Amino acid sequence: MIVTKKASEMRTERLLLRPLELSDSGAYLDIFSDTMTLLYWSNEPISKIEEAESLIRQDIEWSTSDNCICLGVALADSNLLIGKITLFQLSEQNRRAEIGYVLDRRHWNKGYMTEAIAWLLDYAFDELKLHRLEADTDPDNLPSLALLEKFGFSREGLFRDRWWVHGKWHDSVMLGLLEEDYRKQ
Repeated sequence: MIVTKKASEMRTERLLLRPLELSDSGAYLDIFSDTMTLLYWSNEPISKIEEAESLIRQDIEWSTSDNCICLGVALADSNLLIGKITLFQLSEQNRRAEIGYVLDRRHWNKGYMTEAIAWLLDYAFDELKLHRLEADTDPDNLPSLALLEKFGFSREGLFRDRWWVHGKWHDSVMLGLLEEDYRKQ
């Protein structure tokens, strides 16, 4: 399988990218209960620590599969979890994966997700030898679109009414990044 090199723990300038732990449940509750943080997320906000624990367990289990890498994004100086990044739907045959990420809004506009995604893209192309990455983003999520496009992702299509969230249908912009385009930057 393509995920023979499981990411364990990696430090960037200000972040610790690490496996999730059940002790992160409080931080997960903070992240996944905030309606602004989840404004463009494909699930409804949670409200109980038990729901956060369940989400953590799902992400930990997901990370043990051969087609997903899910890492917590924590501040390096305190180990405080502030988000997560994922590579999922990994395909060995097609050397492709989707990326996903979420960041506690109290930490927006500080460059943390830029730092985490820079590491994730290097890992995907250098370590996993992927050829293509994809991202699915709400067309109204302008900060996320700008972040992806900053790394060279191109808009490739629009899926109308793809997600039913917050009581209404949402479209989805599909973006792609080929390794050769990433290397040209």
